[in-house]
Amino acid sequence: MADEESDDAVERLVVADAELMAQVGLVERGLLGPLADPAEGAGTALPEPAAALAALRRVREAVSRAVAAGPRVWAPNSRWEHAGLRLVSLEAADTDLLYATLRALSGALVGTAPAESGLARRLVALAAATGDSPAALVGALARSLAAVDLVPDADTDRLAAALRAADDGQVRLTAEQEAAWQRLAHRVTMLLTESAPLHRFLG
Repeated sequence: MADEESDDAVERLVVADAELMAQVGLVERGLLGPLADPAEGAGTALPEPAAALAALRRVREAVSRAVAAGPRVWAPNSRWEHAGLRLVSLEAADTDLLYATLRALSGALVGTAPAESGLARRLVALAAATGDSPAALVGALARSLAAVDLVPDADTDRLAAALRAADDGQVRLTAEQEAAWQRLAHRVTMLLTESAPLHRFLG
């Protein structure tokens, strides 16, 4: 986590695996990066594209710092590491801006954005450049946000408590905590890979 946290920082339990980072990379490389380019993004009517790109990069950096900082999390038998399970401090302003960006992009997909023609056409062009569909590009942002801003439940609460109680940078889960991890891992896997309509991530 960052050495200093603002009063608006929120702590989230995140599974920072390769699939999440791939989704974030796709959003940066194929969606927000080009839209933040003054020449390429002109006329799209997307609010604050450069600020949204900067927010995404801060989120990615916060996740990477948390992965490096630890603690390392082990299964009850101490043989299997649950790599990437971390507590991450995120700026609420960053996630709020990214959600606003997601709503604007989603509106363009269904024709409800104020200037949907320009933004919708730009999404089609970006999708052609990456070999993805417009929905897949916007969906990558939706999935990334959902994965770093998981709605807390009994499982996330139990695992977060275990990480906070880490001793010397190590956590060995109890059987109950391991069961919570297995449910969380399934939840995150489905979130990142399931073909689901965007409204699933916007509720």
